[in-house]
Amino acid sequence: MTSSGLKTNAREALKGKWGKAALIVLCYGIINWVISFVLNFIPVIGSIASTIISLPISYGFLVCFIKLKRNEEVNYVDFLSFGFSNFGKVWGVFGNMLLKLIIPIVLFIIFIILMAFGGAATIVGSIVSSSSATAGFSGIMIIGLIGYIVSLIYLIVKGYLYSLSYYILYDNPDKTGKEIVEESARLMNGNRWNFFWLGLSFFGWAILAGFTFGIGVLWLTPYILVSFVAFYESLAGNNNTNNSEVTPVQEN
Repeated sequence: MTSSGLKTNAREALKGKWGKAALIVLCYGIINWVISFVLNFIPVIGSIASTIISLPISYGFLVCFIKLKRNEEVNYVDFLSFGFSNFGKVWGVFGNMLLKLIIPIVLFIIFIILMAFGGAATIVGSIVSSSSATAGFSGIMIIGLIGYIVSLIYLIVKGYLYSLSYYILYDNPDKTGKEIVEESARLMNGNRWNFFWLGLSFFGWAILAGFTFGIGVLWLTPYILVSFVAFYESLAGNNNTNNSEVTPVQEN
């Protein structure tokens, strides 16, 4: 299915549900803001707690739109119960995603450190008027910058393999985190560009939403999320990844 076909599928799925979908987005935004606001008063621990809580809630938010896409019953703040009832599973999947991405993450961190060191040392070298040292450290900074860009691209490209992990978790709650991320990689193999292109196709809508002072985001977010659900279902087949055959999504 083309990206335009996926978006048409999403619009059809949201017929008669746009208002409900927008209210879910609004409730999610308000509750997230309240949680962050309250926890920010607690130094260090508050930030950690906010991070720990936000991931399951985000998963619950996604589940709301999977259910809307499939015409299943969902209430405005169900993302809280969906998220916290799957708290351990959500973090288990995330942990396995990190393990799969450990090499690009380590490279990314190394090159950031290298770039920062080279930049700081170059400044110090220029202050003490050491041209040879300055040239050497400038070289380190450039190597760090190039490595930073390459490792960032590597991280993003590899990360796309696991983009469907939480969709798969919803359909396959009994699978382990390792099985889920591997299934995502199987489905996304050869389809990363299509996933990227689908997201990019909303760029114009995002600009228009900006002119509404953000109000348009309440409707744009469901449109995007349900389109991604349609993308997942087009690959998984019959809304489930079990014994499914991958059907590549063609570019629009």
